[in-house]
Amino acid sequence: MAIGYFPSLIYNRFLVGLSGIFIVIISVLSAIGIWSYFKIGMSLISSEVVPFLILAIGVDNMFIIMRA
Repeated sequence: MAIGYFPSLIYNRFLVGLSGIFIVIISVLSAIGIWSYFKIGMSLISSEVVPFLILAIGVDNMFIIMRA
């Protein structure tokens, strides 16, 4: 709501940002599921640091897409 105008359906970009965060979370969960399926071990970096890094990059890209 802070990115666009709330009463307008055209200029409201809240759902675009929310879907970007949702896509990033689903991609991290699917990557963890694939690693678990193939029984690949996870280190501390891959389980705690990489999801936050991917989320930060995904949110940054959503801001760029919304302003384009």
